[in-house]
Amino acid sequence: MIEINLSSFSISSWLQNLAEQLGAEIIDEKFILIPESIGKGGFFITEVAPGLSVVIWDLVFKEAIDIKVLKADSSLFVVHYDFSDDLNLIMIDGTRYKFDYKTDLGMGVFNAALESLHHPTVGERIYAMRLLVNKKLLNVLTANRVMKMTDNKIKNGKKTICFFDHIDSKSRILLQDIKSKSIFDPAFEIYLRGISFRLLSKFIDRYYNMEPLVYLISEKEADLLMTTKDYLKENLLNNFVGVDVLADMAGMSVTKYKSLFKKMFLTTPNGFFVQERMILAKKLLRSKNFYSVAEIAAELKFHKTAIFNVAYFKYHGVDPCIDFIALDDLE
Repeated sequence: MIEINLSSFSISSWLQNLAEQLGAEIIDEKFILIPESIGKGGFFITEVAPGLSVVIWDLVFKEAIDIKVLKADSSLFVVHYDFSDDLNLIMIDGTRYKFDYKTDLGMGVFNAALESLHHPTVGERIYAMRLLVNKKLLNVLTANRVMKMTDNKIKNGKKTICFFDHIDSKSRILLQDIKSKSIFDPAFEIYLRGISFRLLSKFIDRYYNMEPLVYLISEKEADLLMTTKDYLKENLLNNFVGVDVLADMAGMSVTKYKSLFKKMFLTTPNGFFVQERMILAKKLLRSKNFYSVAEIAAELKFHKTAIFNVAYFKYHGVDPCIDFIALDDLE
C-alpha cells in the first residue's frame, strides 16, 4: 500500500510534496508523471485565475494507494468531479463516500479545512477534476451557503457533509470533452481554463437560488431518509409510489419528509426517482438485451417512447438512440 500525505493547496508546495512522495517527475511546473513502476498517467495543476485553481487526476495505478489531503486553508472549498471508469472511495472528515458518476454520486463539495482521504480503484482509469475555489470569488450568498454546509453539525455532535450530488447533464458533457483531451496537448491548458470557468458558472447557476441546504438532521432521521431512498432505487421498474407512502415509511408528516429529503439529497423524492431511472435507462440501453428503445421505455413504465426520449435527453444531453446497443440477432 502506497500512502501519500499532502498538507497544502499551494500549487508549488503541492506539486513538490506529491512528486517527492511518489518519486515522480515535475514538468513545466504543472505536470506530474508518476513512475511506471506504480502506474501510468499523472496530475496536472494550474491557477486558472486569482482564487481559482484546477487539478486534473488522470492515472491508472498498478497497486493500492491512499492519498490523504490534510486540513488546509478554510477560505477554500473544493468542487470535486469524479469521472473515472470505475468506483472510487473518498473519506471526508471520517465519513466514507463512494464515487461513481455512472450510477449515483459523481460530484462532491467540501471545505478545504476538512481532511480527505482518496482510495482509487487499482487497474482502472481514474479521472477527476477538482476546482479549488476561494470563497471571495463568489457572491456572499453563494459562498455563505457552501461554507455553512461544512460548518454545521447534526444533533449527535458529528460533522456531516451532505453536499454530494450527481453530475448534471451539461457538466457531464464538459467533463467528457476534457477527459478526451491529452494533458500533453499544447493547447490543453487553454482548453482547461475555459472548461473550468464554465463548470464553475454551472455550479453557481445550479445552487445559487436554492434555500439553505443544511439542516440539523438527527442520525435516526437520516437513516429513515436513506431507507426510503434505497426503496426508490430498488423499485425503479415500478411507478413512483407517491410522497404520502414514502412519508409514512419514514414515520414523518408529508411536509417534514419532503423538506428533510430535499435538504439531505438536494432534490425532491420524485426528482431523485426520475434521476435514478435515467441512470438505469442508460445501463439498459447499453446492455444488449433489448431490440429497440421503445422496448426499454416500456420496461421503465413510460406510456410513450417520445416522453422517454425527452426525459433521457434532459438528463444525459443525448438522444437515447445514441447510447442504444441493440440485442444481437440470433441465427
